[in-house]
Parts: sequence; C-alpha cells; structure tokens
Amino acid sequence: MNNDPGIICFHHCKTKNVFCMQIPAICPVCSSQMQNFIVDPFRVPCPFANAIHNPTSVVIRPSQGSFLDDYDMTRDDLHIGIVNSNGGIVEFDKEGLVENDITKWTDCIVLELVPAAWTAQWDKALILMSKDIKWKSINYDVINMNCFNFVLEFFNNLGYRDLRFKSKEELCERLILSKMYKAMQYVSLYRMLKDQEYLLSDHLF
Repeated sequence: MNNDPGIICFHHCKTKNVFCMQIPAICPVCSSQMQNFIVDPFRVPCPFANAIHNPTSVVIRPSQGSFLDDYDMTRDDLHIGIVNSNGGIVEFDKEGLVENDITKWTDCIVLELVPAAWTAQWDKALILMSKDIKWKSINYDVINMNCFNFVLEFFNNLGYRDLRFKSKEELCERLILSKMYKAMQYVSLYRMLKDQEYLLSDHLF
C-alpha cells in the first residue's frame, strides 16, 4: 500500500480552485457556506505507487528517503529498478543485483512501457541479465556502472519498439523527466499544504 496523503481539490465559486487536506465548512474564496460546487471535491491523483502492485514496469525512487518528505531535485540522486511479471523487484547497486527489497519501493514513480503480450519477453530479458556476472557488486561504480546502466542495458536487450537508448541521458530525457516534473508538482503542493490549511490556484495540478 502506498502512502497517498489525500490531497483534495474543489471549485466552489468562479475564481479559484481550492486544494486542501480537509474540506472547510466555509469557502476560503467567497466566505459563504459550501454549497453547489462548480467542481465537486475530488482526490488529486497521487503520482506514487507501490512497485509490487505494478508488474512489468520500471520504477524510480529517491536513493534515500521518500519523494514526499525528503527528495530535493537539486541535490538528491534517484534509484531505478525493474519489476517482473510477478511483482518481484530487481535493482543494481553497490551490493550488486538485489531482488525483492520491497520495503524501499512502496512509494515510487512507475513507468508502464510494454503491452501484456511482451510479458514473457520482459521476464526472459530480466532473467538473462540476472545471470550475467557483469552485474556483480565488484563492478558497481557510482558514475559509470550504476542502476541506470542496468536499466539501459535491459531496454536494449529487450528490443521493444522505441525503448532503445544510446545513453543514460537519453533514457532520462525521453522517459523520466516528464514524469518527474508532474511528480514534483504534486510534492510541492503537498509540502505547501503541510504549512497552510488550503491553497488557491487558477490551475489544476
């Protein structure tokens, strides 16, 4: 189970969307009783999910801590792993290949990239890589041989459509940056609501 903080959005009067954790009795925009919403209250979709509930996917989390409470894009590293069709998680770090360290993957960004027809090929590519001595801990290097190298080679071995990349930078640019941007918008909203009862905005997040 992921830790969805439960951000709520509604639009009561004509000018602003209201984001909050609990719906107030009085509209913070027009100061009237909360009736006849323009947009009924709804929960803002949380961009983070539990990896084990997302088979055949690629998952991303901070190397330390959580996205919601700890992550800073300007200083903190990301960690990336691969989920097989049974919800097992395979990752590469200084310990070499690590499998099913599930407690660290309860709140991550999920990339679902292939259709169900590719499930067997996905698992096959992952099993073959798991047997390759290249991914022993002795070969780990924080810059040149890390988790992103593992995922990069996995994609190139998989051979699915456009999931081939010349570099880790290209992988990040094409697959990860847009997801990260949306996730960090949510994180920013969450952190503001920790310090104030509600937030007014002209836009939906």
